[in-house]
Amino acid sequence: MLLNRDNNLVLPPRSITTAKGGITAEAAASAPVALDLRIGPNIRLGNDPSPLPSNMRAQAEPHIARATSNEDFLVGVFQEGRFANGGGAVDCGYSVSHDGGLIWTRALIPQLTMTSGGPYFRATDPVVAINLINNVYLETLVATDPQFINGAIVLSKSTDGGATFAAPVVAYRPGSNSVFPDKEWMAINTFPGTATGSRLLVTFSLFSNINSDGAPIMRVYSDNGGATWSSPAAISTETTLQGSQPLYLPNGNCVVVYWNFGTNQQPGERLEAVISTNGGQSFGPPRLITSAVEYNEPSIRTGSFLPSAAADRTTQNIYVVYQALLRGNPRIAFTKSTNGGTNWSAPVAISDNPAGSGVFNPAVNVSADGRTVTVVFYDHRNNPGSNVLVDLYLAQSFDSGATWQPNIRLTSVSTDASLAPLTSAGYMLGDYLGVAQTTRPTVPAVPIWVDTRTGNPDPFVARAGIAPYSDLVTAWEAARESLAQVPTTSLRAQTSDSDRDGEDNQSELASGKDPNNFASVRRTGKELNISTRLHVETGQHVGIAGFIISGSTSKKIIVRALGPTLAQFGVPGILQDPILELYNSSNNRIAFDDNWKNAQQSEIQASGFAPGDDHEAAIVLTLAPGKYTAIVRGANTTVGTALLEVYDLAQSSALITNISTRGVVGTDANVMIGGFIVGDGLGTNGDGSSKVLVRALGPELTSFGVSDALLDPTLNLFDGNGNLVGSNDNWKDSQQTAIQATGLAPGDDREPAILTTLIQGNWTAILRGKNNTTGVGLIELYRIQ
Repeated sequence: MLLNRDNNLVLPPRSITTAKGGITAEAAASAPVALDLRIGPNIRLGNDPSPLPSNMRAQAEPHIARATSNEDFLVGVFQEGRFANGGGAVDCGYSVSHDGGLIWTRALIPQLTMTSGGPYFRATDPVVAINLINNVYLETLVATDPQFINGAIVLSKSTDGGATFAAPVVAYRPGSNSVFPDKEWMAINTFPGTATGSRLLVTFSLFSNINSDGAPIMRVYSDNGGATWSSPAAISTETTLQGSQPLYLPNGNCVVVYWNFGTNQQPGERLEAVISTNGGQSFGPPRLITSAVEYNEPSIRTGSFLPSAAADRTTQNIYVVYQALLRGNPRIAFTKSTNGGTNWSAPVAISDNPAGSGVFNPAVNVSADGRTVTVVFYDHRNNPGSNVLVDLYLAQSFDSGATWQPNIRLTSVSTDASLAPLTSAGYMLGDYLGVAQTTRPTVPAVPIWVDTRTGNPDPFVARAGIAPYSDLVTAWEAARESLAQVPTTSLRAQTSDSDRDGEDNQSELASGKDPNNFASVRRTGKELNISTRLHVETGQHVGIAGFIISGSTSKKIIVRALGPTLAQFGVPGILQDPILELYNSSNNRIAFDDNWKNAQQSEIQASGFAPGDDHEAAIVLTLAPGKYTAIVRGANTTVGTALLEVYDLAQSSALITNISTRGVVGTDANVMIGGFIVGDGLGTNGDGSSKVLVRALGPELTSFGVSDALLDPTLNLFDGNGNLVGSNDNWKDSQQTAIQATGLAPGDDREPAILTTLIQGNWTAILRGKNNTTGVGLIELYRIQ
């Protein structure tokens, strides 16, 4: 019995609890797993098209291409409604992404089969390619009769970025039913400076006996964008060939890689290549790549004789992968030519699957510079003993294939191939899959595969960050963000903050948090400096600052009171000789200073924060977590403007989480100014954030015996460039609920408060009286998170 879920026929839940409380292996295989941070989410390419018959919704054989001139433009193609018997599918479909593979549209190829308004009965073997001006070509093999006895090769073309496609054009159709084309592939010469630039080339095996392993490989080409096609010609005189992979090199040469099943005269399976120096019109003799021992899956149909080949855009290198038995074990093998296909390296295994565990359907692509080689393939390693449960894996090389990184799992859920159509050769996921090339570290490789997690086969993609693990942030961003997102998803232009929570991607990865989840955050910024400029008078009107050190360890700080130094910044009426006192929570004085050179001169100078005038005061202390109060007054009861500061000298786990300063709030230059420096985060260049509540109190000070309190304070918050980033008069006017949730709401409705996130940098809060009123006020900064 099957269930209908989003027009997919799916199996009912099969989770079975054992007597001992465990779950069956089948249920375990279907449970999602956490992937490597370099791998983005698995993305299903949309719903199955409604024109498909309700019982024919299985996809197979996906392929993908990335535009050379637009890194965010991707097109995938795949069979739609695969038949179990008789070959082919109800139709073929395509998906388009214009943001690097994050969002996709999906549709049937128009006017292809009768299901999409076309003349053909079935379709299969889809391949996609994109030329230099972003024209998209979808090549398919179609049935010209209901039984698929006769076939033709057709191309559908889009000139508007995949939004629409013209009716398919026939590239090759046999003149009789005595031959049948199969396993066709397509390449476009995207090197405009070569003699055959923009040429479309299609290769295929032309069978006269459908039961034979191989056949002659033919080619046709078009020099007018697919409107008309050349006569077919053989690429060699051999007749036991399959799995052709044509490609163009920067010098204009065309190379076709293929599988040769061997003959009685020349036995033994092998990979070969032929080279054309005229863009695919004629080819030279076969070049041996390597001998091979074909590997076939016991229960799954695979492209055991289908190599995958790619070439970069700057050298004459060619990169080939294939599935085979190496020393008796299934492996994905890699070989490379550095001279355009003439000579080849000895094959090496690039899959690190356990001995005896099957791997199949590899696909390869390479960056334009030839440095980064990406290979994807199906693998059984996560489900030992199962012939039908598989995952997609990734192999990467960052040195043109000389060395390979450990394989990385790409699928968060294992695929059960037994949910795919059962053909005479096994369950049909497809004879091949595909992977779009990376172009640079910020652009991901994008594999496409067929996945049965919904209950029947569907096309899926993932974005794989190709930067090495030492550059985890770049790889993580590439796997999850389009090129346009990286600079624009940040509170700071030069770093990337995907969820805009103030902690950039590097910080969140270092903290073990999810950079895509605003609710998942650890604030790593620290209040490194908290200062207040105020007018210091006498009696109750001296400057009083309280601060809190949180955490479990002691913190080394410097507290200083400046006066004469302020004159160089144009501050009038400065306090000429400040005196500084420091008290603990028991109101015991623990330090005193008048002139900073009188005591601790060497230690203060070593801190880098020595005052600029000998009359100014400073104290260096290591303080245990707790509450402290600093008082600044003028020597001999003098008055004037002073700056009271607390600097963090040791970046330990302890934090300065609160400071409050009480003093006289005047007008003009004598308003109260609070400054905050946030830094030492875990992000790029020390980026981090601190969620804070800044508030200004006045009316409620009367309950503490202050007779001349500021009755209606206002509060403005500025960034380091002097830009106003927040303003408040009465705290209930905005953010009321959020401020109440902190437990630190002001006690009087007239008092202002701003709840905000401060990122690395300098911040300034200015407290003044409404309508230029004056009085005693209190400015406070609380670290909320």
